[in-house]
Amino acid sequence: MPTQTIGATEKLIRQAVRERESRRSGRSRTTAVLLLLGLAVLGLVLVFAVYPGHPGDTSAPQCNGATMSPGDTCEQYVNGALTNTYSYQDMLQQQQASHPAALVAGIIAIVIAVLAFAPALRSLDPAKPWGTDRSELCPRCHQPNLREKPMSHSETRGRVRTTWRGIVTLCAPGCDFATVRRR
Repeated sequence: MPTQTIGATEKLIRQAVRERESRRSGRSRTTAVLLLLGLAVLGLVLVFAVYPGHPGDTSAPQCNGATMSPGDTCEQYVNGALTNTYSYQDMLQQQQASHPAALVAGIIAIVIAVLAFAPALRSLDPAKPWGTDRSELCPRCHQPNLREKPMSHSETRGRVRTTWRGIVTLCAPGCDFATVRRR
């Protein structure tokens, strides 16, 4: 692990303060709920719009950009070699076909969103305090308001990724005492 510099310590503290404020304001919970709702909507679109295909579509199918008529055949070539020949009826069925992968992906997206919803609400509750309680008093305000949490901060410059890790200890927002110690 790289040696923690003053800048790295400040970045860990800033990240911890932002996380604590995001939780207290309810932004982290709102963001999680919106992302899970978006995932559920995506799943519903996949299940109800993409999966069924176009079963009522009786328009003439297209073959290489040309509209087919009953009795026509469609020949498909790859590198100048004939690969497949389809009848008008085959092309019409292909046009109306469903997409089973969309059904599976949609159901998986809906299940993930539903299963993650309650744990996200519980873990990101604004009333739940950030970090874990420390038993000693704050050295600055002498109140029992210290809370700590393991944090990490990564930076990438070119191909080099540097990660700083530490346990950040914060006091109440009015005191602003903050320190970092190595794990």
